[in-house]
Amino acid sequence: MTKATVLSISNLSDSQRLMRGIALINQHTVEPPSSPSLHSFFAKQLELIKLVLDIPFEAVFCSRAGHLIETPSNNVIVVGATLAHRDEVYENVDSSLSLRMLKLMYTCFETQTDNFSSDYAVVYLNYSSLDAVLLLETSEPVDAINLLLLKSLTVQISIKFHSFNLFKKLKTTTFKDWLTKLPNRSEFLNQISKAKSDYQQSMIIALVDIKHFSDINDGLGLDIGNSVLLDVANRLRQELPKGTNIGRITGDVFGIIGNEKDIAAENIHKIFSKSFQIGPHCLPINVNIGICSLTKDGDSSDFLRGATIALNTAKASNSENVIVYDTQMEANSKERLQTLRDLQSDFESQKLEVWYQPQVDLISEEIVGLEALVRWKNADGDYVSPERFIPLAEYSGLIVDIGEWVFEEAIKTLKMVRTSGFSNLRMAVNVSVLQFRDINFVNFIKQTITKHQVNPALVELEITEGVVMDEPQIVVIALHDLKSFGVTIAIDDFGTGFSSMSYLQKLPLDRLKVDRSFVSDLNDKKNKVIVQSILSLGVQLGLVTIAEGVETRSQASMMLRMGADEAQGYLFSDAVRSDELMSMLINYKVS
Repeated sequence: MTKATVLSISNLSDSQRLMRGIALINQHTVEPPSSPSLHSFFAKQLELIKLVLDIPFEAVFCSRAGHLIETPSNNVIVVGATLAHRDEVYENVDSSLSLRMLKLMYTCFETQTDNFSSDYAVVYLNYSSLDAVLLLETSEPVDAINLLLLKSLTVQISIKFHSFNLFKKLKTTTFKDWLTKLPNRSEFLNQISKAKSDYQQSMIIALVDIKHFSDINDGLGLDIGNSVLLDVANRLRQELPKGTNIGRITGDVFGIIGNEKDIAAENIHKIFSKSFQIGPHCLPINVNIGICSLTKDGDSSDFLRGATIALNTAKASNSENVIVYDTQMEANSKERLQTLRDLQSDFESQKLEVWYQPQVDLISEEIVGLEALVRWKNADGDYVSPERFIPLAEYSGLIVDIGEWVFEEAIKTLKMVRTSGFSNLRMAVNVSVLQFRDINFVNFIKQTITKHQVNPALVELEITEGVVMDEPQIVVIALHDLKSFGVTIAIDDFGTGFSSMSYLQKLPLDRLKVDRSFVSDLNDKKNKVIVQSILSLGVQLGLVTIAEGVETRSQASMMLRMGADEAQGYLFSDAVRSDELMSMLINYKVS
């Protein structure tokens, strides 16, 4: 403020000073808010106070406004200050203000009343549950006119403070995740744009998905699930290098933007190597990771989509939990999506089929069982390989409905062949891990068997090692329940996974199936040793053993000599449609 301006103000009468001050207050009140930060907001209010009052002063604004600067503390902090106190902005008042000022400030907060003296003014600002205190020190007395203007100012500042808080909340809602306070998907896209504009080589986007997070929510509750997400967010903040951008993209998917060296997959896995302690629960967390390299060209959404495609590919894989995006992957993704749409449409239109492959006793070579196998003929009239559509059905969750349909069809067929004179045949049906996660799975099996009045002992559920290892606790409990009902249990594709013998001992198994990959080349010494070990294990555990994929007489003879009890494969019969089954059973003959 210039000397000429001071002199001109000092020559004004009290009424002129009052009218001038009110005019300035009204002029600034109607101005649209333009302050991007809390600091600049209060700096602007201090400029207005200096403009309205005609006395020299130094001042600070104090408030419980940690949420506005994204700090978890609810302590009183300095949110705005004049030159003498500028270094104290965003500091805790207890460590920055003098004892005298602290006493004045806390008294004002407690009593919610203003306090004035010859050398200071303490004014309480309150609007809609928001509160702050203005501490003003002056070398000149605050006369009646300045006091009136100051009170009018603080009322307006309170209203503006409330509006500023609403604006910040709206911005937080728009760009911040409500739980973790990390950038949400929208803001993460903005961060990708900024990273692209500041392009450096070897920058990547990584999406990190928590495996089986829904099981935490379902088994332990949403509060524990939210605590896991908070702890994951905090650990990522703490462990990743400064300057790394982190966001929460969807429920259990976190996004990271940074240097390839800093956020390499092995570094991310290392972050999750230590379990998370959530109250009384010690939770190991495993993740899938999708990675996309950042280039100068392309839109932010393109890079995020690439990382998402890579992540979904990792989630669908049985062996890889880290996938790096390439352009062919997107084409494959579109093809898989179309295949899945066609599968769902054909399933709903009842176009899927259940075929049956015989299982034979290796000594008598008589049929002792049937395995139900789902088949799908597409619109072109071609049969789609189960190795292609079953993983898609599992990934989408459609396998639960398909599995129930296949099981009921198989039980109907079992009843039909029994009434036709084949009373000792058993029926084997494959079960997916997703079916075990369905709380109605066990009851559905029991009710279907009861409804069709078949002997549970002739019904066999086939599970793979992967099913057991994905959900060991759920699977073990469900299988014991079904075993007590009378159903028999087989473990399929044995030897191809990474079995835990401790869980194998807990399973109520009846039959052990040797995978076709070992049977196909028994001339290989390693394969032969593996098969012999599996068959020996079956004998020691008291299990019936069955060899899959037996296609030649020499394979059947060798499996018999090595101790296998049963077999299935092209040598005996390929899988046949349900309308061909009775003819095959009646005319069955081994070539």
